[in-house]
Amino acid sequence: MNDKNTIGVEPPQEVSFDNWGKRLMENILLAAAEAVSERKEVSDSIEVTLTFRLTPIVAKDQLEVSVEFERDPTLITYLPR
Repeated sequence: MNDKNTIGVEPPQEVSFDNWGKRLMENILLAAAEAVSERKEVSDSIEVTLTFRLTPIVAKDQLEVSVEFERDPTLITYLPR
């Protein structure tokens, strides 16, 4: 994932599927908190947009799921078929 589209500042971090949701939620809440602190207007909601990349790993019969964050490492997990 070290291509020009990667926006994370650290190398990707592989996470077990069991921990994926927890780590994902932590990063979503961090992004929302940063958005709130940067706002000048008061509003009722915050929008957090993430881009997920799904890559089939045919040789291992898996699907790689990754999501990039602006300030944290890209999270990667693998789903078996």
